[in-house]
Amino acid sequence: MNQPTKPMDAPHFSVNSQSQPELTELPTAAEDAQMLRRIQACVDACEGISTQELEEGVVQDMQRVLREVAPIIAEWSREQQNPAPAASES
Repeated sequence: MNQPTKPMDAPHFSVNSQSQPELTELPTAAEDAQMLRRIQACVDACEGISTQELEEGVVQDMQRVLREVAPIIAEWSREQQNPAPAASES
């Protein structure tokens, strides 16, 4: 699984008195390109997931489940590749 990425330094946003985001510092061209790439990756990765589900934290829920299940699947896979010898009957 991919490691979390370092948060970008810019652009910087704040929330105004009407609870709307406001840009407080303009990004550089490189930061703009990095942000656009990240937004596109997020949109692609979330295809088929509703906005409501995203707001309710479905991605975080899926990550939690994967962290819990991945070790179990890995152990099962190792067992399938290296089965324990069958006990011989006397």
